[in-house]
Amino acid sequence: MGKIFFLLFIINFSLFAKTLDVGVILENHSECSQNALEILKEELNKNFAGTNFSPKITEKYYLTNHNIQDGINKLNSNSKIDAVFILTCAPLEKITNLQNNKFYSVPLGFGDKGYNVPKNLNYIYSNLNLNDYLTPFKELNDVSEVDVLISNMNANNLEYLAKHTNIPGIKVNVIRASKENLLNAIDKKVPSFLIDFNEELKPYAYSGLSLEKEFRKRLRAASLNYMFFKTQKNISQIVEVNPPIKDIYLNSEVAAKIDVYPNLIFLQDLSQVNFANVNYPKLTLKGAVKRALNSNLDLLQIKQNVFSNFYNVKVTNSKRLPQLSANMDYAALDDRSPSFKQGSPTNSVNSYLELSQVIFSDQINASVFIEKLALDSSRKAYDQQKLDTIYYVASTYVNILQLKAQFEIQMSNYNLLRETLNIAQINYNVGAGGLQDVYRLQSDVAGALSDISNIKGEIRSQEIYLNNLLNYPQSNSYTYENLNEVSSYFLLNQNLGKNFTFGSERAKKIENFLVHGAINNSNSLKQIDNSIKSKEREYLANSRERYIPTVTAAGNYYKNNVVTPWGQNSNRDFPDEYWQAGINVSLPLISGGEIYYNGKVIQSDLKSLEYSKLSSQSELSKEVLQTYTTLLSNFVQSYTTKISSDVAKKNLNIVKNLYAEGTITITDFLSAQNNTLSQELNHVIENFNLINSTLKLENLYGKSSLTMGEAERKSLLLELQKELGN
Repeated sequence: MGKIFFLLFIINFSLFAKTLDVGVILENHSECSQNALEILKEELNKNFAGTNFSPKITEKYYLTNHNIQDGINKLNSNSKIDAVFILTCAPLEKITNLQNNKFYSVPLGFGDKGYNVPKNLNYIYSNLNLNDYLTPFKELNDVSEVDVLISNMNANNLEYLAKHTNIPGIKVNVIRASKENLLNAIDKKVPSFLIDFNEELKPYAYSGLSLEKEFRKRLRAASLNYMFFKTQKNISQIVEVNPPIKDIYLNSEVAAKIDVYPNLIFLQDLSQVNFANVNYPKLTLKGAVKRALNSNLDLLQIKQNVFSNFYNVKVTNSKRLPQLSANMDYAALDDRSPSFKQGSPTNSVNSYLELSQVIFSDQINASVFIEKLALDSSRKAYDQQKLDTIYYVASTYVNILQLKAQFEIQMSNYNLLRETLNIAQINYNVGAGGLQDVYRLQSDVAGALSDISNIKGEIRSQEIYLNNLLNYPQSNSYTYENLNEVSSYFLLNQNLGKNFTFGSERAKKIENFLVHGAINNSNSLKQIDNSIKSKEREYLANSRERYIPTVTAAGNYYKNNVVTPWGQNSNRDFPDEYWQAGINVSLPLISGGEIYYNGKVIQSDLKSLEYSKLSSQSELSKEVLQTYTTLLSNFVQSYTTKISSDVAKKNLNIVKNLYAEGTITITDFLSAQNNTLSQELNHVIENFNLINSTLKLENLYGKSSLTMGEAERKSLLLELQKELGN
């Protein structure tokens, strides 16, 4: 019954509490401003709980051109407004028109106020010692200047800080925080250090203080002062709070722009590294393969070889067609020459047309046959290059996915180490832990950041290679599919892995199926077959050369135009037009042994090609069996490493809590942490190794799931099931 009366009392109390209208001046309509409103609302509710007041945010004013005075004037015009909270990072000098019946709070200040504070203005600030925050910058290579940008600090305090900041070997410029000043620092290739509550400026700074916790602390103090003002008619005009904790972030994107990268000593002082979150265009695996098949430069080059061989067939075949040529001979003889005889022509022109037609030539027939085989070989080379291009693109794509998965794990590991470092520092401060724990964790944090940096570099390197394969600009970056989306494309990894084990009869049948298919589909073996057929036809033509003649038909038409001393054709001793026709039969009987020895050379070449084919078949079979064995091993490893990873993570959660309670040592925690990191990375690697071994097996088999149609996929699976049923 007592609890019921108490509940009714609370309900009645809240019903009759006086509503306080609160106005807020904000920077803009950003997510940051919305978050500030939520925090202020939450802190007001907490601090006014149990009083007869109920504050409510009823009016908001968003700044334009950082003019705080306009916001104050606007909110003052509303007589219902009881309190004004100025949650901006705009300059605060020369604020006027503060009404005595209202409460004003400026909770985001740095440095002394610097001028007389009105009675009803609550100013919350902290003093800064930049020497402590900026000392790590002296460890950066080739850095001689740093821009420090601070919000909510008047000009006198900025000047004072500049004079009293001394970092050996580094010029420190202390200026007001703004986007323009941050961009100017980037243009100058100078590192910037930002101390500002405006989250929108954060991405443009090289580094700075993370003020999220500081922001909530300031709003709590402001809300508490407002509560005192309403309940006790008392206000703390200036409230000095502790300087912000040394919670320093680094923006890797800005570091890349100004070409100033942190070393391990600098990294030890960082709390977090911010990597650029850019909405890159989506690149699917099939989209990447399609692009490569249409635009890869090596593939396009080999495609031109197919066209060249196609026209070579045309050229060789054209020798069977009629050949017509026009000819003309001109001769002039000086009549003063000793060799001149009276009546001889002094000028003559002999012109004729010559027509020839091959009736039969086994050598031409052989050449046409050989050129057709060469054309087919060039097509097989192009098909193989397409398969290889698909493999290169897909394996690179999968490698990037693997590196990104490793990156996520390393980031999680880094955050865990940072969190544990904070615990160790608190334990040390209260005497519950040793300084050696702090040092050891600082070293591990630096190592984790180094690992993250290395993985980012490897991702970029793989993206450059992928862009080269796709014939895209090398600076391109993308959003990629995930592992589950990519895995669904492939036929062999699940179908072969989950049903069959080492040494089983079904596994042997699959091995035979894969080897047989790889040999039948092999473009390289088909090229060797074409070379063998070419040599066999060349040998046949060589052996026939003594028995089968080459037969050609020829016809000539002549036109003579002769000039004698007495005029053109005046002697009439020769015709001026005539024709000639005939058939030529050529059969070499003896050619100095050339035909015989050519035959021996061709026989030797044939033997070499046959051995090459057997060797290639053996090598292909070996690679297929080894890759299939690796695929099965990867399938098992993918399953077992998941179990190990899950168990390691559960153990780490237990160990982490035990360390926080002081039950175990830092050595126990780091041992569990390293084991978890190792197991998670192993699981990721084995998952992607399974995809990579599938890609290699498909490349060897001569079929790619990424370019198969649905009908072809079903046909392949039916072949596999049929093989297993035998």
